[in-house]
Amino acid sequence: MIVIEISSPEVYSVADSDCIPDSEDCSKIDISNNKVQILHNIIIRPGTSSADEIGKPQKSQLFKVEVANLNTQPGPSSFEPGPSCNTDSELTLNIQTEKENIDPDYNEGYELVCTKNRTIRDNTRENTYKRKKDMCYFCETDVLNFARHIKRNHFCELEVQQIFSNGKKTKERRELLAVLKKKGNFLKNSTECVKPVKQALQLDKTFLPCPECLGFYRSKFLYRHRKKCCKEKSSKTAQADSQTFTLKNLRIDQYLKDVVFPKMRADKISLEAKNDFLICAFGARYLKLHREKHFINVTSRKMRELSRILLELKKIEPSINNLFQGLQPKYYDKFVEVTKLVAKYDKDKDLYMSPTFAINICTSLKQCCDIAIHMIVKQESSVEQANVEANLKTMINLLQSNWRFDISSQAANDLNINRYNKITIVPLASDLKLLKEYLISEAENALKELKENSLNISAFNILLETIYCRVILLNRRRPGELQRMLLHTYENSEKKSESYEEFSEVVSETEKILLKKLKRVVIRGKRGRGVPVMFSSDTQNHITELLNVRPNFLGKENPYLFGKPGLTTPIHGYKIIAKYAKACGAKNPDAITCTKLRKHLATLTQLFNLTENEIEQLSTFMGHTSAVHRNSYRLPDDLYQTAKISKLLLLMEKGQAGEYKGKSLDDIPIDMDENLLLCHDNERDNDGDSENEEQDVIPENETEEQNLVHKKLDSPKKHKPVPKKHKQKRILVPWTTRQKKVVTTYFKNNIKNRKPPIRQECDELKSQYPELLSNKDWLKIKVFVQNLYTKKKN
Repeated sequence: MIVIEISSPEVYSVADSDCIPDSEDCSKIDISNNKVQILHNIIIRPGTSSADEIGKPQKSQLFKVEVANLNTQPGPSSFEPGPSCNTDSELTLNIQTEKENIDPDYNEGYELVCTKNRTIRDNTRENTYKRKKDMCYFCETDVLNFARHIKRNHFCELEVQQIFSNGKKTKERRELLAVLKKKGNFLKNSTECVKPVKQALQLDKTFLPCPECLGFYRSKFLYRHRKKCCKEKSSKTAQADSQTFTLKNLRIDQYLKDVVFPKMRADKISLEAKNDFLICAFGARYLKLHREKHFINVTSRKMRELSRILLELKKIEPSINNLFQGLQPKYYDKFVEVTKLVAKYDKDKDLYMSPTFAINICTSLKQCCDIAIHMIVKQESSVEQANVEANLKTMINLLQSNWRFDISSQAANDLNINRYNKITIVPLASDLKLLKEYLISEAENALKELKENSLNISAFNILLETIYCRVILLNRRRPGELQRMLLHTYENSEKKSESYEEFSEVVSETEKILLKKLKRVVIRGKRGRGVPVMFSSDTQNHITELLNVRPNFLGKENPYLFGKPGLTTPIHGYKIIAKYAKACGAKNPDAITCTKLRKHLATLTQLFNLTENEIEQLSTFMGHTSAVHRNSYRLPDDLYQTAKISKLLLLMEKGQAGEYKGKSLDDIPIDMDENLLLCHDNERDNDGDSENEEQDVIPENETEEQNLVHKKLDSPKKHKPVPKKHKQKRILVPWTTRQKKVVTTYFKNNIKNRKPPIRQECDELKSQYPELLSNKDWLKIKVFVQNLYTKKKN
């Protein structure tokens, strides 16, 4: 391959990026296999076969070309001048060689392909671009010369007369001609893009039409055109709007088209969902059932789930054109197959990667069958209609009876296993305190800035967000419930505690103060439940200041208390919580989320001995039932079961359960931490010594209490309940300074390595200092050493 620098004289003008001269025939190249590099400056005269040495080349533009030997027979050069080329002009070639010098009289024929500032390509038929034809808007025929065609055949049309009323090569004439071309090509491109406005370098690019000018543009850059064509300030939904525009002839619920379609991602999945009438009917029914605005995204997600199933079903069974045709009993196994495919079922591990999708899609398919039955029933009765209706009912029965065996049981099992093994992080009390102090500080600073400048939007946003976070911390509400709280709901709420005179007489004085200071507002919760929200007095004052400056940033069209400035939507609560959890400097900001705060409240309530009525009231406040409160929100069951239930199991294992008859788990005098440490040491010692284990656990001052329990058990009056005995306070013997020094010095390696001493090591220490450590048993020494390195860690 020969790499040549071509110095073109100034008489040549570059008409196209792929050609040096003005004409397409001005330079031609063929590439052969002889790869040489030439070290001479030569001139190729058009129409001649000789090359002469020259001196310094003329000043000109430089181009990189590939030159190869075309033939072995000398002959005329294949360089043919175009109409704008001068035969006396010259092409100066600056050629370098590596191995050998070539004779300047070397006259073998060459064909040159020149490309400006880029690597040349072989000028074969595959790379040649053939101009596509345009469709005439009036006669719907493909024409190559569009302007000449409409002038000769459709000059009587008003649009054509307007085009040719402008002068040649004027901007107005070109624009009107382009508009008419786009209209005709839109008729041709309605099924697929045959001729876009601008051809992409890659052939696999997707094109979408502009709803205004009907021209097809690359989907990636459609928003740029929309800004110029429609003069839109923001065109975030340009692709979705363009995709919806192509479906204008279909009978689709208008509310679904206006609200849900702009939210859907503009890809093949959404296009399939918009094209299928049954999926659109499913989305319209779901919207009627769930009228809240936050269900718009849920509707889009469910429609896309059905579309993914339909796309995979078409690949397996090409005869199916839409979902209605696929809802037949003979395709039930196909639905099972594609569901496993979409839910990413691993056959080797027998595991679903998306178990929730596999469970929920069955409900959507049954609803689609029900919608199809309603469509069939509304039509005139016929034998064919009855057969279709029977098939749909059979399909519903198959989904209800067999789906749980084919899909749901395994998917639900995978989902439950993921929940059981999920690591739960409860927020730290110190982090919550730090977050509250940070929110109060930021709110005060924002108030000062708003008093200085009532148009400070940054200070308004900070005050709005801090109020939201403080209400979340106090009430532990779901983020979506609170962020969708309406302004008139807060303003119209009144304190109704004074109307309940009998109730006010029952509550304590402290509770009466809380009734006066807290404001209670009931908002809509999950599944339409009314859930209360408490506002403290300082939060109410900040909200009052916020509402005073609210008209400067929010209009009446935004009905939310926590609305976004300049928009009609509320803030995103979960993002704001995460933002301030990181900003406050918390040790574990990931643990501070609304869901984990709710579980934190339900978990800590286990420390209090709440009655069933109190648990029910707490569950109602949190917006769920008592069963959900116990099963889903009480998180650290592992701690409770390990610390409490295992106490009972160990007593039963030792055969001592009868000694504590009539006592609760809290009244059983066993220190589980010391007991477990003892068992751990016995395993390490491997000496099997377990005698006096109970004496090490139970303090001496409780032996009388145990004797009373034994007497009660031995007495014949077994029907009488054993009175509940309260534990006496242990008499703690403080450690002397000398004792601490001796133990710390002896076990310095254990403290350094954070390793508790075993019983044998503690006994050895006591044997060395019998008088000094006479009032300390081995277990107290061990716990003392553990406390030393535990305190250092904290």
